[in-house]
Amino acid sequence: MESFVDKNCLIIGFGISGQGAYNTLKRINANVFIYDDNNSSHKDVDAVFVQKLSKKIIKDMDLIILSPIIKLSNKINKVIKKYNIECFGELEFAYRLNKGNILAITGSNGKTTTCTLLKQLLDTLPNSAYLLGNIGKSFADNVLDIQEGDNVVLECSSFQLMQTTKFHPHISALLNLAPDHLDFHKTIDEYYNAKLKIFANQNEQDIVVINFDDAMCVEKTKNIKPQIYYFSTKTSCRGMFVADDTIYFSDGVITYPIVKLENIRYIGEHNLSNYLCASLMALLQGVSIENIAYVLNNFRAPAHRLEFVRRYQNIDFYNDSKATNIKATITACSAFNKNIHLILGGSDKGEDFSQLNSLLPSNVKYVYLYGATQPKLYKALKRNKKITAYKCDTLKNATNFSALKAERGEVVLFSPACASFDSFQNYEERGSYFKDLVNRLE
Repeated sequence: MESFVDKNCLIIGFGISGQGAYNTLKRINANVFIYDDNNSSHKDVDAVFVQKLSKKIIKDMDLIILSPIIKLSNKINKVIKKYNIECFGELEFAYRLNKGNILAITGSNGKTTTCTLLKQLLDTLPNSAYLLGNIGKSFADNVLDIQEGDNVVLECSSFQLMQTTKFHPHISALLNLAPDHLDFHKTIDEYYNAKLKIFANQNEQDIVVINFDDAMCVEKTKNIKPQIYYFSTKTSCRGMFVADDTIYFSDGVITYPIVKLENIRYIGEHNLSNYLCASLMALLQGVSIENIAYVLNNFRAPAHRLEFVRRYQNIDFYNDSKATNIKATITACSAFNKNIHLILGGSDKGEDFSQLNSLLPSNVKYVYLYGATQPKLYKALKRNKKITAYKCDTLKNATNFSALKAERGEVVLFSPACASFDSFQNYEERGSYFKDLVNRLE
């Protein structure tokens, strides 16, 4: 555990991560400086607010803590390197103060569901369990309360992982890999490599949990040092898998039944995959088979993740606002065997929407497009003779029109394949707005 007492620490960005780092730095008696675009809204903060990132300011710092999605200019990076100043993200900062057992999860899709379930599984153990990270709760803000023996579940984004240097979980997991955040990462390889940093400091005493059904995940991790366990909905493996409508665990020698699928409530194979990952990590951390079966029997997925909203005129409405990339939307559509009326749109993350023509399942009959990406989506889909695409100015119009067009026994699925920032603060606000629209239908 490192000491930051009396160190000059500059926080760049003052959102959830920056505020968490600030609270902890004040508790450990560091000298705090803050650079943020909105300094005026933090009048009660006991820190020195920096108006400009200059050489004069940077060279006097002992540490710089970056909020996610912060990229420093080459000029600033040269100053940092010249004066040998440590610079990393809030995840790395909290790790250096942490006393607990870290179980870290990354992947393009499914992180929040998997982390939420894992935390509930770990709650069956005697020590405290924490759910922190990209899920919306700052690791830094809670780290001083974490004791030895406590378990810390961390949802890790590519933005957070690319800002790490020594970050070292005992158990880590890679759920899947698919193109995402290409509006931020220069290339798909940069994005994948950021995800893979979760394993960078693990050794032979550590454990990695990998999706055996994702060929990219298997290929990218075949030469890493930690012990590897797998999870699969299709194939028996060393780890957790499904066979004969039952979840099993195998240590490579003996196979143990965990729970019958008929006792678990889930929608889509992707959610079953998430459940396998969380259960495997919990088992490897000491949760009993009996407790895993009990928690799985009673678990409900978090909001905005293929969430059933309402049955209206025998039409089922689902909120999947968390689907902010193409792969997530395709996965959601594949969970249904009924005709789908799909609502797409939002802000652009740099993906190639033309992929939708070949990837959308055949049960997607109608698509309703709104938001900043509407023109690009319409251009990509208008020549697809199997799909009818409608331009809708707003999410409200798209929801109301889909409710009119859908017939009894069909599904209206809001799975936007885009970020939310054209009209909403985040996917939660967007999903809540959609649910409100659906519940007002008459």
